[in-house]
Amino acid sequence: MDDEDLAEVRERKKRALVQDHGLGAPPSPVYVDGSRNFEKTVAAHDVVLVHYYARGGAGQRLHPVVESVARETFAAVAKVNVVHHQKLALEQGVEGTPTFDVYAGGERVERIEGQVEKAELAGLVGEYTE
Repeated sequence: MDDEDLAEVRERKKRALVQDHGLGAPPSPVYVDGSRNFEKTVAAHDVVLVHYYARGGAGQRLHPVVESVARETFAAVAKVNVVHHQKLALEQGVEGTPTFDVYAGGERVERIEGQVEKAELAGLVGEYTE
């Protein structure tokens, strides 16, 4: 068995443990409904991917990608509709959509703006969840 096979086996076992014992991040995105909920969500998880979006824009088209990242990684995924939560978006310095922030240990560690591929998001989150 080579290193790649061993890593795959470890990953499968880790996912099975998380699933069996209810540990880890939610398997689907959490919709943020204001600043207090945002802060609570970021504080409650080791790693959080925040997706800022607006209906009808490029961010809206990325919903399936973001949902997939939520299911397939150990990060919590939070979604913020910037039209409904303009104050929160301004507080976080969001200037356009889509914007993605990665929080680790309650602190923002990365930001990506614009269209992204699933592999890029999953890889970014993976840097902080391993």
